[in-house]
Amino acid sequence: MMKKLLSALAVTALSVAVTLPATAANAKWQSDNEMASLLSGLNIMVGDDSGNFNFDSYVTRAEMAKIAVASSSYKNTVALGLQFSPFSDVKSSYWGAPYIRAAVSAGIVEGYIDGTFKPTGTVTYEEAITMMLRVLGYTESDFGASYPYGQIGTADALKLTDGISVSMGEPMTRRDIAKLVCNALDTKSKTTNQDLIAVHDCQFIEDVTLVATNSEDKTLGSDEIATSAGKYRITDSFDDSYIGAKGDMVVKDGKYFVAFSSDSQVTSAKYIVYSTLNDAILCYPAGNNTQIKQFKISDTTTCYKESVAYTYGNLRSQMEMGDVLRISYGADGEVDYLTYSEGTLKGPIKAQSDYWLSSFDIDLNTKIVRDGKQVDKSQIQTNDILYYSEPLNMIMAYTKKVTGVYEDAIPSKDLPKQVVVSGVTYEVEGVDAFNDLSSSGSVSIGDTVTLLLGRDGEKVAGVATLTSNSGTIVGYVTGSGKKEFSKSDGTSYMSYYVNVVTADGVSYTYPTDTDKKSSVNKVVSISIKDGKAQLAGEITPSNVSGTVSYSDMSIGNNSVSENVKIIDVANTVYSDVPLYVKTYMQRLDGITLKSGDVLYAKKNSNGQISEMIVKNATGDMYSYGIVTSVTKGNENISSTATIESNGATYTVSGMQGMSVGTPVKFVKDGAKVDFASNLKAVEGGVSQLETGYAVIGGDKYILSSDVEVYEKSGTRYMRISISDAIEGDYRYDCYTDSITGTRVRVIVATKR
Repeated sequence: MMKKLLSALAVTALSVAVTLPATAANAKWQSDNEMASLLSGLNIMVGDDSGNFNFDSYVTRAEMAKIAVASSSYKNTVALGLQFSPFSDVKSSYWGAPYIRAAVSAGIVEGYIDGTFKPTGTVTYEEAITMMLRVLGYTESDFGASYPYGQIGTADALKLTDGISVSMGEPMTRRDIAKLVCNALDTKSKTTNQDLIAVHDCQFIEDVTLVATNSEDKTLGSDEIATSAGKYRITDSFDDSYIGAKGDMVVKDGKYFVAFSSDSQVTSAKYIVYSTLNDAILCYPAGNNTQIKQFKISDTTTCYKESVAYTYGNLRSQMEMGDVLRISYGADGEVDYLTYSEGTLKGPIKAQSDYWLSSFDIDLNTKIVRDGKQVDKSQIQTNDILYYSEPLNMIMAYTKKVTGVYEDAIPSKDLPKQVVVSGVTYEVEGVDAFNDLSSSGSVSIGDTVTLLLGRDGEKVAGVATLTSNSGTIVGYVTGSGKKEFSKSDGTSYMSYYVNVVTADGVSYTYPTDTDKKSSVNKVVSISIKDGKAQLAGEITPSNVSGTVSYSDMSIGNNSVSENVKIIDVANTVYSDVPLYVKTYMQRLDGITLKSGDVLYAKKNSNGQISEMIVKNATGDMYSYGIVTSVTKGNENISSTATIESNGATYTVSGMQGMSVGTPVKFVKDGAKVDFASNLKAVEGGVSQLETGYAVIGGDKYILSSDVEVYEKSGTRYMRISISDAIEGDYRYDCYTDSITGTRVRVIVATKR
């Protein structure tokens, strides 16, 4: 308290006599490691033979003289070999004699009236700050006659004493001196009006993000670091834990990295990506493969990859299991920015007996997960597809298989980068799949094969079955007809076919012996025999019913797997366009499914629903919009109507009851409409409209994620955003579909 009072008095007294340059001393560089890094990098203070800085030790006057000179523009004036005794108690043989002489010659320090220097005496608070003020170019005329109050007041005003709790007359530790010097380096010299650090050919660069080294970005040299301010050279002593951090950096000659001080208000943590969902990302903390965390990150968040700043939305689709994501948070606890780098995932490997164990460098702590469930290594089965993440120390096994007819290899069977099986094109991933499907393998075009799919469920990682017969699949029939197929000898033939979509949302085309038109819009079981699909008959609707709970992962009394695959389907009676959409438990949350709404439900070995086909639960397979023009025909039957939806226009003919301004749901086939019907207006006034919901007549209605909003002006309808509608002075009319999971699909906004 005494120090602060005296300092305040001194500043008041000095305010008339001294004009201080504008300064903003760095509030960082306060941690022991950061101060040691900066000061040793500039050769101002160094550790002992063991590298220890001994921050709690007191500093002598001789040591302070050396530190002050090393901080200043006089750092190269020390004559180490000169035999000279600057003071009666400082012999020429004394280690500190050259530094004391240089400090005295530079006007940084003085001896006592009795001709002594007292080199081994501990330096006091006022002595140390006086030396550093003189290093900055201040003289006695700047302080006044009242030593040390003028010096203390000036030091406080320049923020040299930030972070130092020592008072007048007290000794200074190496930690106190380190803070004082770091503050001084980021303070402008009175004589040059440049930061003191400039005398070391260095500069501070503020608010820098350390993005990557060669470990994260192989385009960098082994001695380079990429930052948001550019690329710089580093040494082997660089601390890799700083990658992803934001703070202030010191560089020398504009190209050498010297030191870094992280922003104490920005915290970061390193995670290993496990999976990306439609609205979140799942990660394990680095070094911890037992506790998975979920993050929701805005698509506009800055995300650095390979030294380049993108947004999270740009890179999200690229992120795969085993990749590294560092998440940095601002002072408000919100995600500030990300750094992303590809991981070291090994695989895919097709499990064959215990041979797979030698493919990965695993230990007793390796976690093994099979289709999302932790298992013992003995539960890995032949034909499982395996990957190993070194950062997670985790093996991931996948068992998804697809059976179909091998139709084509792209660009050729000698180099099959892609293959077409039952109408679906797959990327080829890994050596096992390449060998099985290429000319050197035993699979031919026209053969029935069972593909082993990898971790993303879309790439072929191997072939399990090389026989003409295979297992069964269950799916929803969306179409049938006749088309041309290829034989193994390269010739083609015409055959009936059936289109089937399975619970994972993938559509397959299988040749059949007969026309299967009667099976369209039904769930069937299909087996493959001699290259042809055999439909075993319609599967009766499941008895699963009840309210869907995403938080509990349940439907009524039925437990649901976290990896459940769900599609929502609708009849194609009025359209040739298949009507189905892949959906999720989040989308079904709160919906009550009645008996018959669940056409098919498959349960895993734990009794959980793992696959499900529902009917008209979401309505998301339709398009929604508004009629913008109508050409009438006879008897009030519309000859042609134009529908606007999502900024595009579509035409429909022969539909009754349509007029301009009618909100509709429809099935689009290119630019035409196969089927359209009017939406239902919600009765009651809208008392509240928000981004995700509307309150109508006291009830809360959820808005569709792609709700269409139109501003009505006379007979014209202009598409606007939901935010524009919320912010404007409008009266709202909301229109919903009439399916199980009702959503507001169209909003008409009329200016008041």
